[in-house]
Amino acid sequence: MMRPMSYADSYEVLCLQAASDGRGEVLFGDCLERARKAMRPFMVGEKFPSVYLEFPLAGDPFLDVTVLYSKLGTHARIESDTVRGMERALDWFSGLGDSYSRVNLGFELDVGNPSLPAAAVHFQPREHRELVRPFCEAIGEPERAQLYESLARRMPKGWPLSFFGLFRGRPGTPMRVCGYVDRAEQKACAADPSRLARAFDEVGFCAYDTAMLEQVCALLDTAPCATDFQFDVYPNGQIGTTFAIDASFAIEQPHAVRASFENGPDARLMRLLEKWGIADGRWRLVADAAFARSIPVELDDGSVGRFAFTLMPQWVKARWRDGVLQPAKLYHLGGAGLT
Repeated sequence: MMRPMSYADSYEVLCLQAASDGRGEVLFGDCLERARKAMRPFMVGEKFPSVYLEFPLAGDPFLDVTVLYSKLGTHARIESDTVRGMERALDWFSGLGDSYSRVNLGFELDVGNPSLPAAAVHFQPREHRELVRPFCEAIGEPERAQLYESLARRMPKGWPLSFFGLFRGRPGTPMRVCGYVDRAEQKACAADPSRLARAFDEVGFCAYDTAMLEQVCALLDTAPCATDFQFDVYPNGQIGTTFAIDASFAIEQPHAVRASFENGPDARLMRLLEKWGIADGRWRLVADAAFARSIPVELDDGSVGRFAFTLMPQWVKARWRDGVLQPAKLYHLGGAGLT
């Protein structure tokens, strides 16, 4: 009987499952091998990180991979040049221990780029805004904290901030600031484009027109469950011209994916995106990649345990740039570990 798999090998299993039966070439292009190699050093932590495979639903295929850590051991290190200079931030996050159970640190790697640029960094303070400033200081960009805190103070009711991402060392690039739309606010905006316009105005987002408002409202109305939003904030505090909505899928177990993607609420959402021309037929391959399996393993004490793998479609992203829809992206969430 085999021993529990390493995190790196578990990640390989998830990648192979996502790409099997010819899906990899259609969904990811030629990116999968780079993703398998480049992300192995990121498989660290006291438990398997949340792994997100991000790929477009229209246009040329590619793959981005994000890992989110909920807890890191003392002096945890990621042996990759793409996160060089992040040691202080890793130590700071490790020092949080069990005090902040829903706070996450993550990295996103653009494996569609053969040169593998520096990883983007994600931080999810959620309701713990007091952690934003020390985190930004730990990554050497303390000025970013003021941008986040300033926007958080002026967000409309029902639009609380929750997390952000940024590209380290790229002067002038925006900070991507994100939050979850309250369900009541989501329903209210879906029914009233003028309410959505007032929210945009309050944030300082100006790159919208009537057609975009109607599209966002239709997406909020069709979304089967939770949605989050994204704005870009430039170093001078100006809000950028890109806005995005992530619509989570209403699926709790892998065995329910196919039904939901064929006739359920997620199918209605995906058909809306296809109607808009920001998704093509490749989204129909998503249900085939859903995966849940466990295998017996021998534990340290000689007893038998179960080691499980899961791969689930998690959400779809719709983006507008200067009021114009961009190709949609879909996110698979992979997990592994002892049950």
